[in-house]
Amino acid sequence: MSILSKLTLTATSPREPITPLARKRIKLLNRIEQQISVAEAELRDEQFMEEIKRWVRNEETGDKALITTERPVRKWWWKNQHGAWMISLRDGNRLIPLGNDNTSVEVGAIEQTVTTLETLRDAVIAGELDVQLEALVASRKPITTRKNKVSAKAN
Repeated sequence: MSILSKLTLTATSPREPITPLARKRIKLLNRIEQQISVAEAELRDEQFMEEIKRWVRNEETGDKALITTERPVRKWWWKNQHGAWMISLRDGNRLIPLGNDNTSVEVGAIEQTVTTLETLRDAVIAGELDVQLEALVASRKPITTRKNKVSAKAN
């Protein structure tokens, strides 16, 4: 018996184009995982910091250097006027609708944020929010490049 026969082989490649919906779903899943880490850190009375890499130019030499800095992550949960904890899913600065005009989930106690976020993650994996994500993709403005602007002026 061959060693490769124990593996599941496919014909997919990393160069295969990914749909905008799949890209949006992957991005949302990564952000939910980050929020789970933030919630777990908050339950331990710690602050979760994300690492940001950016290029900075040295003023004296003019050389560019890649530096890593940390910044706190903005939480997706808050306490409402009745004292219950609420969670909203976000796509950048926009709220993702979860149902009929509902944008939030009532968590109850702060200790339930991790399990609620895990449930939301499972819903995204199962495709239960695909309709809402497709609407977000459709509402996105097309990216204009210099090449597109020049060809539009020529016509």
